[in-house]
Amino acid sequence: MIKNLLLATVTTTALASGAVLADENAAEILVTVNGEQITAVDRDSQAQQFIARGQQATDEQILEELVSLELMRQEALKLGLDKTPEMAAEMKIMQARVLANALLSQHTAGIDVTDESLRVEYDKQIAMADVKEYQASHILLEDEARAEEIIVELNDGTDFAEAAKKYSTGPSGPQGGDLGWFDSAAMVPEFSQAVALLETGKHTMAPVKTDFGWHIIKLNDSRSKEPQPFDAVKEQLRNMKMRSEIELFITGLHDKATIERK
Repeated sequence: MIKNLLLATVTTTALASGAVLADENAAEILVTVNGEQITAVDRDSQAQQFIARGQQATDEQILEELVSLELMRQEALKLGLDKTPEMAAEMKIMQARVLANALLSQHTAGIDVTDESLRVEYDKQIAMADVKEYQASHILLEDEARAEEIIVELNDGTDFAEAAKKYSTGPSGPQGGDLGWFDSAAMVPEFSQAVALLETGKHTMAPVKTDFGWHIIKLNDSRSKEPQPFDAVKEQLRNMKMRSEIELFITGLHDKATIERK
């Protein structure tokens, strides 16, 4: 539930930006349809929906769509379509989503995420980050016994790249097992842990098991990984902070509620 609501907040900025405009135009009636009013508030709200979908439309086009929607709404009510259980449930959910977006928009409007607080978060993540990148090769095999036999060959002087071309079942085999440069997060944990323990130019002395099979890994080189500069990730950090605040807010609502599951 929390994840779904977080996804819905993508549009909260657009909703919030239209709030002042909507209040200013609240009394302006643009057209009536069989006695039902369509106001500037309705038009502005629909315009925000167009923006959220990445579409462009003039005020006249938006108003024409609203007129068509109102006519169809009235016809649906005449036919009693709103009385079916399925439609009642869908309308309830739609109303809940709109109100949830409005609530989250109001809540986030009061949150001030300063550059100073983002800098603190940036420094913390840099301190925790993997600061190394590795350039390695591997030979992938289907069973442990065969991998152990090839390790013996390597220990006796067989060239690693030639052995990879000859024996590896992985897609990197024809390239001598070369995996290029990567950081720990790019590989499965068992592989990354084995690479981090190797000395440059050495290969693993025992096969490494992963979901892909049995690996013989050789570390060719390593280097320090340069972190992205603060300005390049500042907005990403800001979005992460806002999502965290929203999740805390929703968790707080859960904690205060009486929820009975059946």
